[in-house]
Amino acid sequence: MTYPPQNPQDPPPYGQPPQSYGQPQPGQPQQYGQPQQYGQAPYGQPQYGAPGQYPPPGSQWEPQPPPPSGTNGFAIASLIFGLLGGGLFAVIFGFIALGQIKKRNQKGKGMAIAGLVLSLVWLLACGTGVAIAVMNEADRDANGTVTEEGTVSSVELKLGDCLKKLPAEGVVRAVDVVPCSQPHGAEVYAVFNLSGSTYPGSDTVIKQSEDGCTERVDALTADAQKDDTLEIYYLYPHTSMVWNRGDHSVSCLVGSETKQYTGSLRK
Repeated sequence: MTYPPQNPQDPPPYGQPPQSYGQPQPGQPQQYGQPQQYGQAPYGQPQYGAPGQYPPPGSQWEPQPPPPSGTNGFAIASLIFGLLGGGLFAVIFGFIALGQIKKRNQKGKGMAIAGLVLSLVWLLACGTGVAIAVMNEADRDANGTVTEEGTVSSVELKLGDCLKKLPAEGVVRAVDVVPCSQPHGAEVYAVFNLSGSTYPGSDTVIKQSEDGCTERVDALTADAQKDDTLEIYYLYPHTSMVWNRGDHSVSCLVGSETKQYTGSLRK
């Protein structure tokens, strides 16, 4: 038994099951799978607002600085010169290092600061030493005679200077002088220069110095020449470095380690 064609809008005939939801209808395009709901992201893809490489809206993002790229060489040099007393180089290298460290994100800021601090310490120490030396320097009058007790360099000793005491053996860099009217332990009775333009050697310098001072004992008073407590000493250029600086002078001293004198021992 057949039925006439049905109108598509008419209900299906009795006994024919209705088409299930999702099956294609005549004249309608086929669909594959379930349609996604609006706003639902496909599997495996981040949804809007999920954490990612960008900060959430409204926050301020700042780039991270690059990792440190080693220790700055100028900072190391500043520290070394600061330890060795090279104040000027320590200051120059220290400021260069601080500028480079900030730009290059390097290590060594502490070294640079330490170099600057050490250079300041050296500067203060040198300034203090100079101030003390100036304060302790002996006063002389227009004729060069010592008028007030003080310290002078051994190369600045002059004829007639009276020493507070005989210098100790070894290298003598400075001595204490007093007016000869005050008790003293030694006096410069002669000063002369060694001959020659080149350093003759330590043995020759000592021999010439001793002979020269012995030949000049006639500059002492007769009483001084007869005084058995007095002995002859001399200060001389002890190294070629001192000689090459132009110091060829010998200072002849007469004095005693146990006795003090007042007044001059020279004629």
